Amino acid sequence: MLFCGVIIMPEMPELEVLKENLERLIVGKSIEDFRIIKPYIQKTLLPDDLIGERVAGVTRRGKYIEILLASYRIVVHLMLAGRFKIQPKEKEPLKSSAAFIEFDNDNTLHLVEDAKLKRMSMWILPKGKGTDDIKELGPEPLSEEFTIDRLVKLLSGSRERLKNFLLNQRNVAGIGNAYADEICWQAGLSPFKQANKLSADEVARLHGAIRKTLIEATAQTRRLTGKGIEINETRPFMAVHRRKGEPCPRCGTRVQWVSTTARDTFYCPRCQTEGRILKDGRTSRFLKGN
Repeated sequence: MLFCGVIIMPEMPELEVLKENLERLIVGKSIEDFRIIKPYIQKTLLPDDLIGERVAGVTRRGKYIEILLASYRIVVHLMLAGRFKIQPKEKEPLKSSAAFIEFDNDNTLHLVEDAKLKRMSMWILPKGKGTDDIKELGPEPLSEEFTIDRLVKLLSGSRERLKNFLLNQRNVAGIGNAYADEICWQAGLSPFKQANKLSADEVARLHGAIRKTLIEATAQTRRLTGKGIEINETRPFMAVHRRKGEPCPRCGTRVQWVSTTARDTFYCPRCQTEGRILKDGRTSRFLKGN
């Protein structure tokens, strides 16, 4: 069952493609106007000397997008419903715009959030200064520093359930609820297995699954997104996440779903939990130790 009309939280693959496409659109352009429309988004003061600053680059760290200027960095966390949109600057600001940046190429970059719960955040920082949250992020999962040995050290010091371990940004940066489900499925591991109890073989499978899942998802997202900056809300390439009742692509068993107090988890009983089905995520013995 594909969940239609669901707003997804962008994770590493979506944000990596967004970063690449933003680079094409705004690098080399100068800021002509910068306005905060909805103050909740603003986590730092707006400098007086932003006008005229030229975009030198766009980077991503974890789930943060960073627009690099000559003297400043604009750091944005989209959270669940935050999005970037571009439109010609002569048009009226979008109703859902929280802030916008006008460039010298007649385009306006809007930061929009069309949701009741407003959570998108933006920091404008002097060049070279970071936020505490970014400083505390773990390694990028596709970086050279994220080796099996590094993963072993991270896992050995954690009593978290495997899915929670993957979601903890201090362990690995950029993975969220959807890709944590996909990684656990790809590795053939229960999302509720205790992180520091994984065998050497399971750690190797997990490391390979992280890389395979994120590399393939990024490639699929590039294909689906093209050169735009819209977030693809469907993720049709996913194996188990939001696929309750559909056949597992590997074994054909029906994908199951369990809701805990914090989030929904999708998994294949045959591939991941030795055929056992979680009836209630809050009371299942899987959550008490598996």
